[in-house]
Amino acid sequence: MDRTGAQMTRAGTAADGILNSVRSWLDRLPRPAPSLVDGFIAVAVLCASVAPLLVSASGSWWHLLLATFASVPLFWRRRWPLLVALIVGTATSGLAMVHRLPPLPFGSLVATYTFAALSPAPWRLVAMAVQSVAVVLSLLLPAEGPASFGYVGMAYVAAYGLGTGARARRAHISMLEERAARQEEERAAAAARERNQVAREVHDIVAHTVAVMVVQAEAGPVAVRKDPRLAEEAFGVIADSGREAILQLRRSLAALRSPEQDGPPAGQPGIADLERLLDEARAVNLRAGVERHGRQRPVPDEVDVAVYRLVQEAITNTIKHANATALRVQVRYGQREVNVEVTDDGQGATQPRAGGYGIIGMRERVTACGGTLRAGTGAGGRGFTVAATLPTQ
Repeated sequence: MDRTGAQMTRAGTAADGILNSVRSWLDRLPRPAPSLVDGFIAVAVLCASVAPLLVSASGSWWHLLLATFASVPLFWRRRWPLLVALIVGTATSGLAMVHRLPPLPFGSLVATYTFAALSPAPWRLVAMAVQSVAVVLSLLLPAEGPASFGYVGMAYVAAYGLGTGARARRAHISMLEERAARQEEERAAAAARERNQVAREVHDIVAHTVAVMVVQAEAGPVAVRKDPRLAEEAFGVIADSGREAILQLRRSLAALRSPEQDGPPAGQPGIADLERLLDEARAVNLRAGVERHGRQRPVPDEVDVAVYRLVQEAITNTIKHANATALRVQVRYGQREVNVEVTDDGQGATQPRAGGYGIIGMRERVTACGGTLRAGTGAGGRGFTVAATLPTQ
């Protein structure tokens, strides 16, 4: 029993291999143009319809005319399937009534298949009803036997079924192609989001750290000559900033590599770590402070990280561009949102540098959380203000 089953399995596998090879070979064959196929069908049906008339002594010119109308319109069957079905069906019924029809009404069967495959549902049913009436009349009036009803009726049912099956297969293929295109778009969008996330994380971490390090490094030579202790503190800030940047980059990149990661990377800084940012600002001689208003409460992780990164980028811009002496951070907790505002007393808005991504990155991060961002010159044309509202529910 086992040997027989194994033999049947091998035979089935071999048959599948042969079928796959044949299917692959057929797929590689060049496909003829639809108009060429339709022209061949029309000519073939015309020959099948005219042949009985040519060998019959009682055939007349109007029989040939009916045979022509029962076949030639098939050339336009894809463009006007319902009209072609009506013309071919009427001509076929006329031939049947004068006993000039081939054993099977090939033209009418092709027309039935075509409108079943291409026409919309309401018109498809109407055409099928008209075809059914024409078939019944063409068989009743010449007093055909029950056998004719049987095989002709089965032929029409088969043609209609094949057309409906072709329509369903085409719709299924279209659905699969649409789904594949949608999935490809989703993959591309996900890849773009991931690239933007990586760009924002790297920019926020590196730009802030480098800005602090540059300020300290520029002050180092002066401090060495005037006060070695200040120089030592400056180099300490540079080292601490570098270590902190490396730590945050490792956390961010490790989380981004994890396929299970959903939301911001674990261990990312948040609102509770704002004081550490202000310490770095104070290290470059900025008077910096943070004010919290409202009932402090936990917020979603992505909002928590967004507030921290926004403040970090605002401080970076102040250090690099504003020539400011003071900076203030305000965090206000609302019922359904958290508002953050960073204001400095620098020179206000200037022409943005080419290739700058600070404000763009802040806006993208806030928008990803469903919030809004405002950035521009402060009140009275002095200083610069970055303000964001992020929903917490």
